[in-house]
This record gives sequence, structure tokens and C-alpha cells, in this order.
Amino acid sequence: MSTRVAAAALALICGTSLLHAQDTKSTSTGVFTDEQAKRGEAAYQRACATCHGADLHSTEPEAPDLTEGPFKFGWQGKTIAERFEIIRTTMPPRKEGSLDDQTYLDIVTYILRFNKVPSGNQALKPDIGTLKQIVISVP
Repeated sequence: MSTRVAAAALALICGTSLLHAQDTKSTSTGVFTDEQAKRGEAAYQRACATCHGADLHSTEPEAPDLTEGPFKFGWQGKTIAERFEIIRTTMPPRKEGSLDDQTYLDIVTYILRFNKVPSGNQALKPDIGTLKQIVISVP
């Protein structure tokens, strides 16, 4: 009987893992639009470039670069929800949460596009449940 229970538990765990894997997708499939990234670029230049640089290369010692190695190692394998939440709750310094959620997400898409993540034909919405299902894949 315990073998049956163990087999059933294993099947349930494997089935849940497969279901979770099917629910996730990668940014390599194009999960945002060029227009969204363009809006994000304008917002980034207004709110972020002073510290993170107009070209995403930091101008402040405390602010990380948002391109090349720092982008690859800091964003690869994370979900869009993770990056969105960090940016929304910590940026800009002393003005955290001062932008609306869509603007924060547009900035995330700009950073992705700048780093050669392909765009697609549907804009992302700031829905945490959906964003948790999209894993960042660095080209």
C-alpha cells in the first residue's frame, strides 16, 4: 500500500511540475511590443537615465548598469514579475512607486529591448499573475 501512495505522490509531483512548466513562457517568444518599449524608453530617459545612464551604463557608483554582463547575470532566468516588482518598489530612489504600474512595466520592456530581447505583437499589462509566468531569456 505504501508503494502505491509513493507512486501516486510522485505522479502528482511530476504532473504539477509539467503543468507549471506549460504555464511559463520565455521572453524569447516576443512578449511585449516595440511601441510599449518606445514608451518605456521615454519614461526611462525622464526617470532613470540620471543614475543608470542614457545608454543604460551607470553614471552613479550605486546604480547598476542595465546592459551587458550586469543585465545578463541580474535578469537571466528571473521572471518579468520579479524585475517589475524590484523596480516598482525601489525606483527612483526616494520616489519609489511614483510612476504608475504601466509605466514601470514599459520601462522594463525598454530595458529588455535595449538588450536585444525580441518584441512581439501584444503589449504586456501589469498583471502580476501573468508576469510571474514569463521568464527572461537573454539572447
